[in-house]
Order: sequence, then structure tokens, then C-alpha cells
Amino acid sequence: MQKNDLESRKNRERNRLKKLLKESGADDCKIKLLMQVIENTAWMCIKLEDAREKIETADVAIPYNNGGNQKGLRQNPLFLGYEALWKAYMTGMSQIMGAAEIKRDAKSVELRPRTVLSLVRAEQKQG
Repeated sequence: MQKNDLESRKNRERNRLKKLLKESGADDCKIKLLMQVIENTAWMCIKLEDAREKIETADVAIPYNNGGNQKGLRQNPLFLGYEALWKAYMTGMSQIMGAAEIKRDAKSVELRPRTVLSLVRAEQKQG
């Protein structure tokens, strides 16, 4: 992917986030204070989109066998970086939402899995 395309996608996301803040009543001073968070969050959004395309067909959990009858499932290493970036992105979005005074409902927080591996294990227990 070309640098210009990445930059234009990041700029679109940055503008979307700034518009979200403005529409929720944030003043220019608050937006200016949040610009570093907005810039980084926009960058992370683009990187997450690109990473998602690359790991789209990979399994989230992969089997392992360490020998000595030690078998099980472990998180695919491809997802570790994605998960770390996702958490950082959500932290940035939480700061932006807090500044925009946008609240998350209690049920969405309650239902959110803590890790990708916990989601896979929960599905295995159900199925």
C-alpha cells in the first residue's frame, strides 16, 4: 500500500473523529487538547483494518503439543499484536468518547470478552 493512500485514510479517520467531537458539543479547545489522541487513534484504526485483512483467514486458536502428553490450544501469535493494538485503540476511543460525553451502556461492557482466547474457550464450552 502506498504511503499517500495510508495518509489519506488516516486523515479521513481523523476528520471523522473530530466531527464526532464537534457534533457532540466539544469546543475547539477540547479538540485541540485531544489532537494527539485523535491522531494516534486514527493511525491505529487504519493499521487494524490492514492487519485484519492479513489475518482474516488465520485461526484464532491453534493446537499445540509440547511433548510429554502436553496438548491444548493456544492463541495464534498472529493475533497477539492485533489484540494489543485493539486494546490501545479502544483506550484512545474511550478518551475521545469521554471528551465527547458519549457513554457506553453497562451491558456492552459486561459482554465484552477480556481476550480473544477467552472468547474461543467460551465458545468451546458452549459447543
